[in-house]
Amino acid sequence: MRPQASQARKRLRDTAAQIQQQLDLLLDERGPFIRGTFATRSRVCGNPGCHCARGELHESKYLSASDHGRARQVHVPAAEEARVAAGVERYRRFHKGRTRLADLAKKQLELVDELGRSLLEPYPPGNPLPPAQRRGRPPKGGRHESR
Repeated sequence: MRPQASQARKRLRDTAAQIQQQLDLLLDERGPFIRGTFATRSRVCGNPGCHCARGELHESKYLSASDHGRARQVHVPAAEEARVAAGVERYRRFHKGRTRLADLAKKQLELVDELGRSLLEPYPPGNPLPPAQRRGRPPKGGRHESR
């Protein structure tokens, strides 16, 4: 057996285990999710006799998210703060896990290609056929392989 193929198989198995672990984490997530950023805003109300005029600003919580390319901010009442904060955190964790899963899937395909190349035997021995060329559209952000 070729050592390159053996190493590619081992890395492919490791990546498959990482993918399964990431899938398990995603499947364990429970909703609801809330998309956006949960933040605190401090402001002055404008009343000259108010404590905010002396520097003790009013604080309010809000949820910020994009809506058709525009940022929207929504006030979150004090009674809803814990629920919204937890939903935003669940969404952030889920989205981060999804990104990690996509990266692992890309790595897995690269390892499959590496395994295929390591197992490829040129034929005929004296005058082998040229390696396969990529067909179709060029990959996004890249160029065709040289021919």
